[in-house]
Amino acid sequence: MKRFSAIVCLLVAVAVAACGASLRPDADGVAASATFGSIPLFDAKSKPLEPPPGATIAGHQVSPASETKDLNVLVISGGGSDGAFGAGVLKGWTESGARPDFNIVTGVSTGALIATFAFLGSAWDGEIERFYTKVTGEQIYAEQGILGLFQDSLYDTTPFRKMVEKVVTPRLLDAVAAEHERGRRLYVATTDLDTGQVVVWDMGGIAASKEASRAETYRDVLVASAAFPGFFQPVYVRHSEETGRARMHVDGGVKAPILLRSFMVDGKQRKKTVYVLINGKLSLKADTPHPVPATVMGISRRSISELMRGLTYKTIYQAYVTTRQARGQFRILHVPDQTKDIDDPLRFRPKEMRALFDVGRSIGAKNSNWLPEPPRLEALERVDEPVAVKLRR
Repeated sequence: MKRFSAIVCLLVAVAVAACGASLRPDADGVAASATFGSIPLFDAKSKPLEPPPGATIAGHQVSPASETKDLNVLVISGGGSDGAFGAGVLKGWTESGARPDFNIVTGVSTGALIATFAFLGSAWDGEIERFYTKVTGEQIYAEQGILGLFQDSLYDTTPFRKMVEKVVTPRLLDAVAAEHERGRRLYVATTDLDTGQVVVWDMGGIAASKEASRAETYRDVLVASAAFPGFFQPVYVRHSEETGRARMHVDGGVKAPILLRSFMVDGKQRKKTVYVLINGKLSLKADTPHPVPATVMGISRRSISELMRGLTYKTIYQAYVTTRQARGQFRILHVPDQTKDIDDPLRFRPKEMRALFDVGRSIGAKNSNWLPEPPRLEALERVDEPVAVKLRR
């Protein structure tokens, strides 16, 4: 009898899962965002393309006032509620009086939301602080219970989308567009899960466009970049250059935990500095080492955590090499190893986030806390003098 019940349960699960497969908005008549604004990184044969420095979807480049001016780039990682650290760093950095006026800002996942405000400048610090010290998990998502196992996510992130709609107002879009027209750039990454490629979005170009869907597209990209796969709902995008099947976009951190591409630093500026702000620790081992539960969930959770740790460090190192090859100065800041952990970055608890915000604020107030290279480099990994590479002139 027990065996029969188990089989019935399995059949029901398979049936529900089969129904869930039809949730993809691929078919005609099913809603899916039609969007624009991505910068092509690869050709049809997956050969890397080289967008012009300051690339923009508008098809033209707004040159800086001077080709020899300094270039300051801010790169912000993902990290869920650990984004409170980055929010605090920006606040403290502003208070120190040493925060640069960034020419380029990039963000991934939770860093995508921070990046928009960081791009607009210190006058928007209050918005970041409010989000990362007052917002609760209930304002981000709703649990779907066991039904979530047979849909496209465990959580319903409708509350988060509504919050993004309130944040991304016409006033904010106009402010981003104005900075874009000045020649500054704001980039956000998502992961196209269907093709397995990272997608870089020109957020300033989207905001500055005359498209009627600019607000919808901007919001979709922010929501998609933060859509931790399996937990948060993906965003289905029917790209403007294609017809038919929509593509599934999720957290940019799946492919690029931090976003820095060659075209962002491949210019003629006399001085280049890339600041990488990591919303998390860079320790070699698990934050709270303990025996892994001998369950599918226990093993999977720890394995994914370790995979992400390795991928994050790999992309940090790539950013370091890219910066040095471009004859730039590299700077990195991360949550100190001794800092008390947020129990679960997917849970937004104001008390924990306020504590981490205050840590970041204290660290950000001292410009000397930025490190000149990733931690624990081996001798042959260090790039003291950039090797000869062919840069645009």
